[in-house]
Amino acid sequence: MVDFLAENNLCGQAILRIVSRGNAIIAELLRLSDFIPTVFRLKDKSDQQKYGDIICDFSYFKGPEYYEGKLETKPELQDLDEEFRENNIEILYDYCQMHKKWKALYLDDLNEGVYIQQTLETVLLNEDGKQLLCEALYLYGVMLLVIDQKIEGEVRERMLVSYYRYSAARSSADSNLDDICKLLRSTGYSSQPGAKRPPSYPESYFQRVPISPTFVSMVIGRLRSDDIYNQVISIYMGITVNLVEAWEPYKAAKVALNYTLDTANIKEQACRYASGLETLRPQVQQLLKEGFLREEIVLDHIPKLLNCLRDCNVAIRWLMLHTAESVYDPNNKRLRQIKDQVINDSKYNPKILFQLLLDTAQFEFILKEMFKQMLSEKQIKWENYKKEGSERMTELAEVFSGVKPLTRVEKNENLQAWFREISKQIESLNYEDSTAAGRKTVQLIQALVEVQEFHQLESNLQVCQFLADTRKFLHQMIRTINIKEEVLITMQIVGDLSYAWQLIDSFTSIMQESIRVNPSMVTKLRATFLKLASALDLPLLRINQANSPDLLSVSQFYSGELVAYVRKVLQIIPESMFTSLARIIKLQIHDIMEVPTRLDKDKLKDYAQLGARYEVAKLTHAISIFTEGILMMKTTLVGIIKVDPKQLLEDGIRKELVRRVAFALHKGLTFNPKAKTSELMPKLKDMAATMDGFYRSFEYIQDYVSIYGLKIWQEEVSRIINYNVEQECNSFLRTKIQDWQSVYQSTHIPIPKYSPVDESATFIGRLCREILRITDPKVTCYIDQMNTWYDMRTHQEVTNNRLFSEIQHTLGTFGLNGLDRLLCFMIVKELQNFLNMLQKTILRDKAVVDIFKVLLSAVNPVKGIVANAAKVYANAVAKTQKIWASYLDAILKVGQMQILRQQIANELNYSCKFDSKHLAAALDNLNKSLLADIEAHYQDPTLPYPKEDNTLLYEITAYLEAAGIHNPLNKIYITTKRLPYFPIVNFLFLIAQLPKLQYSKNQGMTCRKAADPVDWPPLVLGLLTLLKQFHSRYTEQFLALIGQFIRSIMEQCTSQRIPEMPSDVVGALMFLEDYVHYTKLPRKVRNFPDSSPLRLKIILN
Repeated sequence: MVDFLAENNLCGQAILRIVSRGNAIIAELLRLSDFIPTVFRLKDKSDQQKYGDIICDFSYFKGPEYYEGKLETKPELQDLDEEFRENNIEILYDYCQMHKKWKALYLDDLNEGVYIQQTLETVLLNEDGKQLLCEALYLYGVMLLVIDQKIEGEVRERMLVSYYRYSAARSSADSNLDDICKLLRSTGYSSQPGAKRPPSYPESYFQRVPISPTFVSMVIGRLRSDDIYNQVISIYMGITVNLVEAWEPYKAAKVALNYTLDTANIKEQACRYASGLETLRPQVQQLLKEGFLREEIVLDHIPKLLNCLRDCNVAIRWLMLHTAESVYDPNNKRLRQIKDQVINDSKYNPKILFQLLLDTAQFEFILKEMFKQMLSEKQIKWENYKKEGSERMTELAEVFSGVKPLTRVEKNENLQAWFREISKQIESLNYEDSTAAGRKTVQLIQALVEVQEFHQLESNLQVCQFLADTRKFLHQMIRTINIKEEVLITMQIVGDLSYAWQLIDSFTSIMQESIRVNPSMVTKLRATFLKLASALDLPLLRINQANSPDLLSVSQFYSGELVAYVRKVLQIIPESMFTSLARIIKLQIHDIMEVPTRLDKDKLKDYAQLGARYEVAKLTHAISIFTEGILMMKTTLVGIIKVDPKQLLEDGIRKELVRRVAFALHKGLTFNPKAKTSELMPKLKDMAATMDGFYRSFEYIQDYVSIYGLKIWQEEVSRIINYNVEQECNSFLRTKIQDWQSVYQSTHIPIPKYSPVDESATFIGRLCREILRITDPKVTCYIDQMNTWYDMRTHQEVTNNRLFSEIQHTLGTFGLNGLDRLLCFMIVKELQNFLNMLQKTILRDKAVVDIFKVLLSAVNPVKGIVANAAKVYANAVAKTQKIWASYLDAILKVGQMQILRQQIANELNYSCKFDSKHLAAALDNLNKSLLADIEAHYQDPTLPYPKEDNTLLYEITAYLEAAGIHNPLNKIYITTKRLPYFPIVNFLFLIAQLPKLQYSKNQGMTCRKAADPVDWPPLVLGLLTLLKQFHSRYTEQFLALIGQFIRSIMEQCTSQRIPEMPSDVVGALMFLEDYVHYTKLPRKVRNFPDSSPLRLKIILN
């Protein structure tokens, strides 16, 4: 008969693939459950208000027109809906594609005779067939239970509705989305503690999967002979079920279980395992003593050792399952009573149980390793023993030949022939036929015993020694031939720890405390982790048998989960190291005085400070002991992932550093906007001291733990800052960068996320907004020559460029660069909002547009002089006064942020030149040469130019911005379209602001009244930045209008013989002066091409 699982057996391979796919789907479900966006849960009030209208459950299907119509009437909801789709379609697609793999038609194919000579009955007659069909049904149930436990019903519905709305599934004829929706609609089940069980659950849930009743009854018949000894069981990879609660609705099952749950029975079981615990612990500890488990002892006591291993694992399993907090509903009185009785009668102590687990894992590991080695050497050793035995008999035969001299041994031809025959018999033993060889070996041993007795050979000690040696070799051959792989398989089955896949987490604190007290405990824990890794065999067995491509992904998932747990347990070592390190730094900074280069001998005792220095040495030694502890754990293969202890230590140190630095930045950079004086500088100084402490601690620790401290510091601090900048910038992006997409976030070394304390998402946002608040153009005046902001009312200094030096000192180049990037996003958002306002309000107001038209006709031609200029301009300004308030706010904000970007660029450039002059010079020269090549290319297109796929320009830009070698005023922030009246609008806006300003010889243009604030530098830079986003002809027209304004007003003053230059003209001239200054254009424009963005010649016409 063909093997049911043979590759040419289509029926067997088909069911094997289904079982393999079931295991893979469960792994995929567990993986995806960790990536579901929290917004689908709608737990936060803010999420409900924002997304409540676009995230729907299955009530959507009752009236989709109503929901879609609601969206169509509100453009802002449409925009939010589109943004939500772009951010979540990928995870929704993965989620629904995974469910589409559920469908299996195997039973239909069996019944329809697709598999020749195979029916449901014949498959169930086969041992492998019965097993696989049972597993298939079991996995269906597990899949349904897992999805209900890991992904709430409402969340499932919302995700499926979103996928339906956003995908083409609704129009696909062969889509099985309807079936998926029917299967996955909410059951009402909740995994929250204390939640009530829905009526008829889970059988009504299972009925959604159409399974043949005949098939189910046959499977039950197959399982009827199995017994259940526990009321708490593990159904799959640590998912536990308490049968007391699960079987409550089923009368017959409940009655049957009640016999097991009798108080006396529970006490008997608990006491039995409690007493077993007391006897097993010393027994295992005795076996683990150095040198006890030798090869001969193991080979002679295999059954005894396996029984000990079995008893230990059974005791651990029963106690771990029946004392776990998670399997008892705290609101169920009966369950509480059972739990209390189990704990009291078993005298449960988690530390003692953990110690037994630790010892058992170590014992199991040593035994497995010994058997693996013995199996690998089995044949070689057996052949050596055979050779030695045969040679001994040959030598003994020669002794009795009389040729070989041996004291007091006479020639005996019979014994000579007999020993030669025995030698041949030993030589003829065949390793491949182990049964016959074993039987024959026993006979040979018996023959050697008999020959010694019958021929009275005891008197010759040397002959006796030869016979004893030969019997010993024959005994060793029997032992060796009995080394079988079945022993390892038995150990694997007996030592299964898959039931503790989740429960083991309850012992984490005990593990960590043990490591903290004794770092060498890590070596014992290694065996426990490897024992836990054996749980991977459960889901991978069938996947491997089916040669499924899912093997790698499922292995990676479970291995990754286990490695993450290993990291979690061992994280206590870096945590303890950092605690000691904090005390060392405190002693070094506050207690230990720095020894001067010259020291009077009478002060030597004062500077010795032996107590403090001893404490530092003691703490340093503790750190090195922790390091030694983790490095004692050899490189270990956990599943398919190799765990290197040195890398594990470095990752743990990085993780602890990230956690502490991120928390310090989150707590330290929080500001009170209502404070009378800004907290910015004091908090930056405190933060700088904190960061310096971290830096010094890393500098101190690196030699004791053998790591590159500076490298780790720079990499992790830059990652923290860049991640927070990325998260802050997300608020300005339509398509958000999720954590799993971020290049800065890491699974092994995660950067913590904290709840926002204000409108900012992170500390970098709070820092940026605090800077913007204290330099607000409405309350401060910026003096460009002094790089200082002053309060408009009190004229007191608010802050200056030293602020950016302090930020550089606190957050480094990464912090300043991140702040600069965030300001870019803010400028983009402000410009977009501004243009939106311009197009939707100003340019759609017919009365305002008519004013623009009238003014435009009055000033044409621009090269001419406007008649009655003062009246024309004054009328236009007066009629448009109401529209300039929001216009001014936007321009000032953009200008303010451009000033900040300039200050940041200056600080970055200064620090780059100071700290790394060669890098600064190299970047500057490379930048200049690239620009020269590009200009040359445009002059002569035959010359080279970087191709589209060349990333040089993109990459060099990042370096230049980090080094401050760029001009923020030249940056194009947004793409724009042609706008009517744009030059005249900006011109009119400018002259509307001029009366609010006055010229001071020492300070330039300043605000005339603090009650009507306008700060000149932000105004100029804001307008300059706005014009930079449009075609250069708009700038030319705008400047031409200013030139005409100056000439027209001056012409009128001359004709009316007014001796003084009007203040508005002074303001206009100062604008042109500052424009030239900020754009770095020459004052004498001679060689400018006609296409130049600034043709000042028009002013002089």
